[in-house]
Amino acid sequence: MGDNGAVADPVQVAEERNLPDPRPSAAARSRRWVTHRDPVRWVLGAMVGVWSAVFVTLGWIRHARFGTLAFDLGIYDQGLWLLSNFKMFDTVKGLPLFGHHMNLVLVLLAPFYRLGAGPEFLLVVQVAAQASGAVAVFLLARDRLADRWLAVVLAAVLLLNPTYQFLAWEFFHPDALAIAPLLFAYWASRAERWGWFALAAVLAVACKEDVAPAVAAIGILILVRGHRRIGAAVVVATTGWFLLATRVLMPALLGGLRPFYDSYFSEFGQGFANVAGNVIAHPVRALKAATRDDRLSYYRMMLAPFAFLPLIALPTMLIAVPMLAVNALTSFPYARDYRYHYSALVFTGLMIATVEAVAILGRRPGARRFLVGLVAATALATTVAWGPSPIGVKFHSGIWPLDADPRNGARRAAVAMLPEGESVSAIYNLVPHVTRRDQVYDFPEPWKQVNWGIAGEGMHDPAGVRWLLVDRRLFNAYDQALVGRLLATGEFVVRFDRSGILLAERR
Repeated sequence: MGDNGAVADPVQVAEERNLPDPRPSAAARSRRWVTHRDPVRWVLGAMVGVWSAVFVTLGWIRHARFGTLAFDLGIYDQGLWLLSNFKMFDTVKGLPLFGHHMNLVLVLLAPFYRLGAGPEFLLVVQVAAQASGAVAVFLLARDRLADRWLAVVLAAVLLLNPTYQFLAWEFFHPDALAIAPLLFAYWASRAERWGWFALAAVLAVACKEDVAPAVAAIGILILVRGHRRIGAAVVVATTGWFLLATRVLMPALLGGLRPFYDSYFSEFGQGFANVAGNVIAHPVRALKAATRDDRLSYYRMMLAPFAFLPLIALPTMLIAVPMLAVNALTSFPYARDYRYHYSALVFTGLMIATVEAVAILGRRPGARRFLVGLVAATALATTVAWGPSPIGVKFHSGIWPLDADPRNGARRAAVAMLPEGESVSAIYNLVPHVTRRDQVYDFPEPWKQVNWGIAGEGMHDPAGVRWLLVDRRLFNAYDQALVGRLLATGEFVVRFDRSGILLAERR
């Protein structure tokens, strides 16, 4: 200290006393920069940031250019707006919001809709949630493989996966939100960090009722790995919640009707108990159904990005089995399309099993590096062949509206003319732009049942529809005849008609 009590400048003191410069050299500063700025974290962060930026940008363009649809963005966008206004009946789907699916996570998002959030907010939430899954995979692989750089590569495998990318293309679905919490829950169970496990597991189950069996499978793995009380508690709690949600709460909200997807297993009956009973009673028939050509093709599409390594870690594959069995046995073909949310939980189980397979086979560092390199190569090859990202051959196939449609101006003008809050039946690609109202229908509903509710139960009276907002170029014969009749009889009068976009008001 100086005479006046002030702290002396060490550089000035060194100069006065002819001492060496106390400031660190450039080399030392560089070493300190590297030490404090872990390159592994920087690479992982850069991967997550670039992936997020790409898919937020592409999704934003898709919505702005009218490439998003009533199913499922319109359902959840209207549902969240209704929930934020303490209402529940979603007219895009024709079901109470939580009768459609038990997506309790939406309660956390509803306050943002009260503040004016919309589809773009949902896009950012989902992409951010998916991107965080790379961190969970990194943590799991770091612990299981004892190599942080190999863990980064496996995190890249997640981000390169075609299914994972198509979930972002699909824009919004709670199944996609569940993946990262499931991954974190599994990592926490392996690390025996039970507080974090409980938080992640509850968040995952809150995304959708279908997630509960996957968490129950993790509970079984916890049990057999030595933590019997915790594992048993997880299995009992998640199984109980699944039965409560699907057999009590959802039917109560549906007025005693079964959940709509109970009818998706026409070969094996209706309802969970009936389907399970028939599968058990007729295993040969179930096996034949599960090994048809389209099913085998689906398994191949799901496993190929992981170089088929999950088959080595069959116990861990248990996480994917419940949803994989549903997709194999359902009569609903979209469940076996790798691009849609039906594959989200299957993907999660396969990703976890891949890390475990590398840990099982990679006893030596060289073997681990080879296996991680192999799965990275297959992930890159399949994302180029099947993925929707800018490095994929499908990028310019029309899945993204990269070239603006000249008719978008007419669409925007018609949407702008539609009065706020008034009921409307809109064509499917305009529904997500007009969902801030109590009644918005997926045209030609409510005149004709297409996707409404459960077998058309409780269809609303068409007389309650105030506006029509349609695209004549997307009409089938029924749509054309219906609109022609409504206009010819004077029931509706045209308020806007340009480039095939029609806005008509009830007299």
